[in-house]
Amino acid sequence: MKKGVTQRISPRRGAKVSLRMQSLGSPLLDPYSLTPHPTRLPLHRTTHSKMDSNHHIQGIRYITEDLISRLTKQDNLAFVRSLNLAVTKSGDKKFKFIENLEKCEHLQILNVSHNVIEKIEKLEKLHNLRELHLSNNIIHKIEGLEHMASLQLLNLSSNDIEHVPLWLAKKLTSLQTLNLQRNKISSLHELSRLKPLKNLTELTLAENPIANLPHYRLFLVFHLRSLETLDGQPISQEEREQAPQRFQMEEIERLEQDLECRVAEIGKLQSEQVAAVEELEQQEELIDQLQLKSLQQQHCQAQQEQELDTKTKLLKQKTVELTRACQKQYELEQELAFQKIDAKFEPYPYYPDHAESLLEESPYIGKARHKRNAVYVASGGIQSHQMPTAGHVETDNPRQDVAKISSRDCSQEQTKGTEEGVW
Repeated sequence: MKKGVTQRISPRRGAKVSLRMQSLGSPLLDPYSLTPHPTRLPLHRTTHSKMDSNHHIQGIRYITEDLISRLTKQDNLAFVRSLNLAVTKSGDKKFKFIENLEKCEHLQILNVSHNVIEKIEKLEKLHNLRELHLSNNIIHKIEGLEHMASLQLLNLSSNDIEHVPLWLAKKLTSLQTLNLQRNKISSLHELSRLKPLKNLTELTLAENPIANLPHYRLFLVFHLRSLETLDGQPISQEEREQAPQRFQMEEIERLEQDLECRVAEIGKLQSEQVAAVEELEQQEELIDQLQLKSLQQQHCQAQQEQELDTKTKLLKQKTVELTRACQKQYELEQELAFQKIDAKFEPYPYYPDHAESLLEESPYIGKARHKRNAVYVASGGIQSHQMPTAGHVETDNPRQDVAKISSRDCSQEQTKGTEEGVW
C-alpha cells in the first residue's frame, strides 16, 4: 500500500483520473481555459527545486482592472467568467497580492498559480466562483474562503500549509475536488475535519508528511466515504472493505477515549462550577456587608449633618449675641468718654433747645445722656436762659461756648505759666 502512494502515477493506472485534476496549476494551460491543450505533453510533477526556482522573485506585478481588461479583452469586468493570472515563464514578474477583483462578480474560474502570494484575501465579492487555483505560491494558511459556498475545486498544492481549518468542511459545502499536494500536513486529525464534505470525490495529499504514515489511505477511505480518487489513484473495492475492518474498532476505541475525555471535562467543569458558586456566595456576603456598612455610614452622616446644623444655628445665635455685646461695649465706652468730657466741663451749664432732644442721642459732644436727663429732671423742665456768670458771654450755640471756654482756660494756663516763669 505504501508503495502505491510513493510511486509515480503511470498512464495505465491513472487513465480514469480526471484530466482537469492533472492539469491544476499547470503552466501548459491556455490563457483563458483550464483544460489542457490536446497537442501538448501530459503534466509531470514539479520538484521542490523547481518550485524554489519559481519562487525566486524577479519583480512584483500588481493585479489592476486595466490588466484584467487586457487579458480578457472585456471592457466590462462583470462579463468576465474565467481569469488566468498564472505566470508561465520563470523570468516574468510575479503577483504577490490578490486585489482589484471586486468588479468580477460573475467570475467562475480564477487561476493565480505560480506566483508569490502569501495570503488568500479580497475574494469576498466572488460568490459565483467555482474553481480556484493557487498552487505554487507561499501560502501558509487557508483563509478568506468562508463565503464561497459554490466552490467546487480548490487547488492549493505546492504551498506551506500545515493545518486544515474547522470551518472548511462547514462552509465549502459544494467542494468536490481538493488538492493539497506538496504541503506540510502531518496529522491525521487534520484530515478527519473533512468528514462533513459529502460531495468530496477527489483528494490529493501526496508528498505531505502524512502520506508516509501507515494505513494512510485506509484511514481516509474509512472517514471520507464519498472519495473516489485519492492521490490520483481510484479507490478500489478491496480498500473500501479493509478500511472498516482496520479502523472500526479503532474508531470505537477513539470514541470511548473521547467519551472519557468528555466525562473528565464535565467533572472539571462541575468542580469549577462549585468553586464559582462558592466564590459567588462569598461575593454576595461581601456585598451585604458593604451595603450594611454603607447604611451605617449614611446614618452616621445624617447624624453628623444634624449636629452640624444645630451647631451652625448655635454659632449664629452666639454671633448675634456677640455682636450685640460688642455694640453695647462700644456704647458704654462712648458713654464713658462723654462722662470724662462732662467731668472736665462740669462748671459750665447746658441748656437744651427742645425737650425731645433730651430723650434722643445728644448732638453735642461733652454731654452724656444720663447727665442731660439728670439735669432735665432736676430743673423740672426746660429752663429759660440765664445770664452768664462773670466773664462768660453766652452764645446760641453750646459748641461755640465750649470752644470759647476751652480757649479761655488755655489762655489762663499760659498766663499762669508765664507768671511763674517770671517769678
